[in-house]
Amino acid sequence: MSGGPLAGVRVLEIGGGIPAAFATRWLAGFGAEVVRTEGEPDALTEEEAIYLLAGKRRVAVNDPATLRRLALAADIVVEDQKPGTLASWGMAPAELRADKPSLVIVSITPFGQWGPYAAWEATNLVAFAAGGIHSMTGHPGRPPLQTGGSQALYLGGLHGFSAAVTAYFGALVYGEGDWVDIAIQEVQAGMLELYGPRSEYEGGPTPRSGNHVRAVWGVYPCADGFAGVCALERQVPALFAMVGDPTLEEKRFRDFAQRAEHDDELQAILYGWFAEKTREELLALGREHKVPIGAVMTPLELLDRPGLVERGFFDAVETEEGTARVPGRPFVGFEWNGGTLEAPGASTAAVLWAWLGMEAEG
Repeated sequence: MSGGPLAGVRVLEIGGGIPAAFATRWLAGFGAEVVRTEGEPDALTEEEAIYLLAGKRRVAVNDPATLRRLALAADIVVEDQKPGTLASWGMAPAELRADKPSLVIVSITPFGQWGPYAAWEATNLVAFAAGGIHSMTGHPGRPPLQTGGSQALYLGGLHGFSAAVTAYFGALVYGEGDWVDIAIQEVQAGMLELYGPRSEYEGGPTPRSGNHVRAVWGVYPCADGFAGVCALERQVPALFAMVGDPTLEEKRFRDFAQRAEHDDELQAILYGWFAEKTREELLALGREHKVPIGAVMTPLELLDRPGLVERGFFDAVETEEGTARVPGRPFVGFEWNGGTLEAPGASTAAVLWAWLGMEAEG
């Protein structure tokens, strides 16, 4: 892999599930040479593998001694095995770093490496609930809802990526790497913003608000689907001017404190206004009036959105069944490598020779 801010950086991904694969997906995208050892069994679905493994070199290494050598040949190791797994393979992180102090190791697990829940396993749903996000999702008085996809696991990977880059830059400056212990539960708790910490002091969790934090911050059905508005207080006058209802000039809506007492009435006005317009009409009005309006799009619709196409957001990955378009660069400004999808174990011989100077058996 050439190009990108991480060009020349060697990364070993000890194959597991989504968290480690997503962290190293971004490392590979920004130019690092990522080598993935395949898990047994592999925890990724075929669709997840197409997205998460593109741009990586895939090796089949079952010998713990060889795996240990690969780890010591890397600059960064990212893994999401159960706590204690690496130690059982003779490659405890503390021992690896004793042999190579500059090595960065990132371990991503449901509940961290130590503590009463360290040995517990967790699905995406469990991780979401344990981290407290379920206290915020769903309608009041009804059971909590899980958001779409596997967001808890991907958030673990996102934090793994940022931790890996931060620790690696620290190693470049000081010559000392680190072992970063990321608990997915803690990652979810960090998403709660104001609501989580505040609930401890107010006698219980903040009540769920459904599709609306408040009337000026919520999702509404429209003529051809759903759209929403996220207006800060300074944007509320522009929102009211865009809606154009004379009732909104009254003080009970203009004054922040009074508005909260009449939120149901304000929601009713906005329900009616959104219902009469299409998503594209709403987006155009938002741009015209400088009001933050968004629309709910299907995955197929997103593929052709002009903004995403113009930014080159999607990568094309060749598979046995054709070309897949998957999310790519998170932001513009750095070179990005979309990469190709290798078959499992395709780079075993090449990596063993390039990294270790040894030939693969057989």
